[in-house]
Amino acid sequence: MKLPQAPLKNEAIARNHQGIDDTRITPEMRKAAQGLEATFTSEMIRAMRSTAEPSEFSLHNSASDIYQGMLDQEYADISSNANSLGLSQQIIDYWLRSQPQPTYNGNRDRTLGTGGTNED
Repeated sequence: MKLPQAPLKNEAIARNHQGIDDTRITPEMRKAAQGLEATFTSEMIRAMRSTAEPSEFSLHNSASDIYQGMLDQEYADISSNANSLGLSQQIIDYWLRSQPQPTYNGNRDRTLGTGGTNED
C-alpha cells in the first residue's frame, strides 16, 4: 500500500526532489551539506561503535583506534556522497526555505518570476 505524500510548499524544492537541478543550489552549498551529513554520520558510527563490546581477539591500541576512526570517516564520506541517508538534501531544502523570498514592487505576495506585469 503506497501512502500519498504531502505536497511541498515551494515549487523549486519540489522540482529539486524530482531530480531537476535548482539554480539556487551552488556546488559550495552541496559540498557544505554533504560535509555536515558526513560529520553527522561519522559521529553516529562512533557512538554506535562505542556501545559494542570488544572481543578478546580485537586489538586495542592507539594505532588501531586511529585506523578505526579513519575507516569510520571514510564510510561516512562514502555515505554522504551517495546521498544514502538523504540528510544533505534535507539541509539544502532547509537553507532554501530559510532564504528570504524576493519581492515584486514591494508586495511580498507576488514574487519574481511569476509572469506578472509592472502595471498593477
